[in-house]
Amino acid sequence: MFDSVRRHQRILLGLILLLIIPSFVVVGAWDLIAPGSDANTVASVGRQKIQKFEWERSHQQRLDQIRQQLGGRIDPSLFDSPGSRLSTLNDLVTQQVLLQTADALRVRISDDQIRKTIASIPAVQKDGKFDMGLYQQALKAQGLTPEGFEQRIRADLALEAAPAAIAASEIVPRSVARRLAQTALESRGIRVRKFAASDVASGIQITEAEISDFYKNNTKNFETAEEVDIALVAFPKPASADQVEQFSNMVYEQSDTLEPASKKFGLPIQTVKSIRRDGVGEKLSPELLRVVGHPKMLAALFSADVIANKRNTEAVEIAPGMLASARVVAHRPAQAIALEKVKPAIEKQLRERKALDKVSSLAQAAAKDFSPAASASLGTLKTVSRQDLQKQNAVAELPAAVLSAVFSAELGALPMAISVPAASATQAAWMVVIESAQVPAADSAQVKELLAREVQRLEQSARQDMLDRWITLHRDAIGVKTFPEKLAKSDSR
Repeated sequence: MFDSVRRHQRILLGLILLLIIPSFVVVGAWDLIAPGSDANTVASVGRQKIQKFEWERSHQQRLDQIRQQLGGRIDPSLFDSPGSRLSTLNDLVTQQVLLQTADALRVRISDDQIRKTIASIPAVQKDGKFDMGLYQQALKAQGLTPEGFEQRIRADLALEAAPAAIAASEIVPRSVARRLAQTALESRGIRVRKFAASDVASGIQITEAEISDFYKNNTKNFETAEEVDIALVAFPKPASADQVEQFSNMVYEQSDTLEPASKKFGLPIQTVKSIRRDGVGEKLSPELLRVVGHPKMLAALFSADVIANKRNTEAVEIAPGMLASARVVAHRPAQAIALEKVKPAIEKQLRERKALDKVSSLAQAAAKDFSPAASASLGTLKTVSRQDLQKQNAVAELPAAVLSAVFSAELGALPMAISVPAASATQAAWMVVIESAQVPAADSAQVKELLAREVQRLEQSARQDMLDRWITLHRDAIGVKTFPEKLAKSDSR
């Protein structure tokens, strides 16, 4: 829960975004302070209502950030799930609870704090110093007054200060931290035997009946993707209120063509091919991908009304004031791929599955029949540590799954053997013999070095737990109501 607060509490980053990119992507605490109308309320926190448009902005910002992190190559539906939609709403509710808490605890942000925050924004600095001209220019570009902007900063700083006021420092027993530090530094001596799937694959037979049954039971996996080619008109920047209304009415009332809207607003009609329900097949510019890959646009393009009745989509709001509409010019339904075309792939998949199962059984049998006298014959003794779990490819030829199994094993009399089943990622199973386990002494230099970090980690965890419990309690006390059914995706019309 507190993670959502951290995402919003770095005020400097938020202000830089505010001043550099269009205001419609900025979702801060101020959106939650200003009450909206009763229509489309998705949650209420006491007397404060959270409106659907506020949730939509916040959720779209989250999706946009994920897209940017993945370089624009993203399937929006993977992240625009019911769970992620509810998570966004819960984040907004948490912010509102904290804001009301800040007010109740009399958290006050001084004018000096606000001045220092504004002066530290690189976008309004010249030669490393605050420049009033740049500041006024930036506010004007966003349609903000100095007073309104300062109120936003005050609210965001209060949101940042609230958790610290709630979750005071917790005292963690150093003895607990010391034991955890010792455990984190534990090492174990092991010998391994690998059972590679490739060693048994040639002897595995796959029957025609098995291939046929697999095909019949997984028909959805053997279909071409449903695709559409579209014509699109989109505003490259936020439109005025009059333009929004005119555009929305025009594409709806003249739903058999985009030409009138294109001519009226001077928007080019763009053609985009091979759009799938889960995203875009061809490579597009980030700007165009943001429009075409928007969850609302995808839902509209594949609605029955747009496909079957050849109508324009309604005006889809990609971001506040940024509208787009499209129509399908070609539709290619999903079609079954003939068994003969996918037969080699199915046979390969079934052979791999059987090979993985076989080597897993071999490793399990070897571990069960293990004799301590045979330990030395398994090869070189390797020393691995719990810290290796945090490193990629820390131990040559041993995947993370094997290391995890080694330190998850409950030790008995040593040496002892365990088995690690095969997986698609590893293409092998293992028998692992654990011969020894070493934990450094409590007064060793290693433990002393790690102790401070463990104490800090435990204190942070305790504060986090306290904050989570506090917010849960005060959600009930304040009176929180959420309406997740209003977050469901809707059709175009």
